Order: sequence, then C-alpha cells, then structure tokens
Amino acid sequence: MRHLRPEDYRVMPWKNGGGVTTEIAIYPEDAGLSGAGFTWRVSIAEVTVDGPFSRFPGYDRHIMTIAGKGMMLAAEGHGAIDLSQRFVPREFSGDWDVDGKLIDGPVRDFNLMVARERAKGGLTVETLSDRRRHAAEDDTLLLNVLEGDGIAEARVIAEGDTLVLSAGESISVTPASAELRLAVVRAREV
Repeated sequence: MRHLRPEDYRVMPWKNGGGVTTEIAIYPEDAGLSGAGFTWRVSIAEVTVDGPFSRFPGYDRHIMTIAGKGMMLAAEGHGAIDLSQRFVPREFSGDWDVDGKLIDGPVRDFNLMVARERAKGGLTVETLSDRRRHAAEDDTLLLNVLEGDGIAEARVIAEGDTLVLSAGESISVTPASAELRLAVVRAREV
C-alpha cells in the first residue's frame, strides 16, 4: 500500500492548455512521462473559465464536482451532464466533444479516466461515521480523502491524502472527525 500526500502529486497543464490539473496517480507510473498512453489516471482539475474539455479518444471519463457551485457539460449529440451537486459522480466518453459552463464561479472536479480496451474502472463516494474495511480484490483501489481526517490502521490520513492498494491488499479506515468523506476509485485491467 502507498500513502500519497498532496506534495507527492504532479501539477500540469490540461491537454488542451485551458487549465491546470493535479495528477494524483497514473498507471503505468511512467505513462505520462514517456508519452505512452495510460491505462488509468486519477486527477483533480481547477476549472476557472467556461470552455471545451480535452478529448481523450478511447477513454471512459468519470467526473464529479468536489468544490464550488458546479458546472453543466454540453456533450455534443449526447445531451447535458449536470455537475451541480458536489460528490455525485457522472460518466461520459472521452471521444465526445464536451463544453463546460460554470454555474457560479470556479470549481474543482475529481476525475478518473480509463482506457476502455485495457481496463474497467469506477468512481463512488463513501461517507464514513464508523470504521470500515476496504479491500482491493483483483483491482487497484484508491481512497482519496475529500473531507475530514481519519486513521488508516497506524497512519493518520488528512484531507487531500490518497491511499493506493494493490490487488490482495486491504486496510481498515476509521474517521477521526465526525464524518470522513472518501472518493473511492477502482481500476482493473482486462
């Protein structure tokens, strides 16, 4: 298991140059640096202006607002995607032309992108008020602390931290604050 803190993440411009993203984790780890396509990637984007999303053909995208009033996505030929509620994941194809319109000021969004021919993935949110065991079965499991803090066995985890568990690993997480909100990401190669 790896315990990542915000200082471990990489900050970089968006693929289309329209903003900045903070890469939490990528697989394989050298994918972004080598120029090779990644199998999956988890990141947080700062969205400060309306505009087009970067296209990622061949990838499935999972996204949710984690700060701010949210935004509406216009997916050409596929309707609207409502990101006005915090911590509610939505999905869309990286093949689509998508434009984002902020509702009322900047937002931060949490993202999972998965190469659909090489992997399957999912994004959910859990709010813990008691101890809970999390296990990676035949996948990689990422637990990102969205709000609150807690104890992951002997480790203190704080807002912004991420635990990365490989297949077969498990950990118990106990909230240290009234509630602990986690983004739960699963990614499995196919």
